[in-house]
Amino acid sequence: MSARAVKIAVVAILAIVGVIAVRHYFSPGEVVKRKLLATIDAFEEERLLAAMSGISRSYSDPWGLSYESLGGYLKETMETYDELNFDYVLAKPEVGEGEVRIDIEFVLWGRYAGTKGYVIGSITEPCSATVLWREETPGWRFASTPELDIPELRSQLESMRQD
Repeated sequence: MSARAVKIAVVAILAIVGVIAVRHYFSPGEVVKRKLLATIDAFEEERLLAAMSGISRSYSDPWGLSYESLGGYLKETMETYDELNFDYVLAKPEVGEGEVRIDIEFVLWGRYAGTKGYVIGSITEPCSATVLWREETPGWRFASTPELDIPELRSQLESMRQD
């Protein structure tokens, strides 16, 4: 094989790998994962408006929460605790027509009255949720939490459930 043929083969392979990488990077599951991580970062940094920008104005869930009430809970948490830290494990995104679901296990840490500890969940009993993102006109937005388990709030969540 000539040197020219080798160069052409290498360029072709690199082009194919590049196209696959770009296609993966811009796939709905990867885009939503990046948006979810940006929303988590904004929450940890106590930037309420940045966190809320990832949430759909039409957010609703089986517990009766809306965009406004979810924002109120986030604001209250940010005002009550310092040094928020959200430890999480994300499952592989499930992509459907115009929506992406991601299962997540998490523990929220924070500092209250000078003491750092669990806010919700623990290492031995983490919280879990299924988050639903929908493609809207401005882009992908967090639209619902179809499933949620917070060990400390199980009875309260069950009594609030509306479906």
